Amino acid sequence: MTGSNSRWIPLIALPFAAALAACGGSSPSGTSSSAGATVAPTVAPTLTAAPAAAQCPSGSTVGSALGLTLPDATNVVGGNTAQLPSGATGIVCDYHASTYNVIITVLQNIPSSYISNFSNKFPVTFKPVSGVGDEARSFSESLGAGRNNEGLVAAKGSTVVAIIATYTPATLSQLEALVNSLL
Repeated sequence: MTGSNSRWIPLIALPFAAALAACGGSSPSGTSSSAGATVAPTVAPTLTAAPAAAQCPSGSTVGSALGLTLPDATNVVGGNTAQLPSGATGIVCDYHASTYNVIITVLQNIPSSYISNFSNKFPVTFKPVSGVGDEARSFSESLGAGRNNEGLVAAKGSTVVAIIATYTPATLSQLEALVNSLL
């Protein structure tokens, strides 16, 4: 991701948050795909950080898991928790480096069906993933030069964790291990 592309992250987050609220907790009957060749980072819903039950993992923890050097996270702030079911909490952590971006969303006390709200927004068809939480889905697309845009969302009990890594050399197996550690 270049510096000019990073300006779009807050703009992309707003429509996703609206879609999250509109989608509710419905599940898709199959896999999902998105049309279009434009590569844009998938961004998690925007939530206020204050009611969140979790803290963002340190940049060194996330970076070590993904084989990257990352700064500490900033919370993606905006919107409100009214977009989530009553009693649910969430936090969105943005680890933005000069050439790539990693976004981690942790939602707690939420139906596992909210996994659909993430995977339906993946830029390419998702694939089921075994061995991560109770249910997990991923996507990966090459951006060239050994860089990828990939994501993983998993549900375990009433917790949903999503990670999107844009323009990184991280592998899906690294994302899987990190998500497992956060569930």
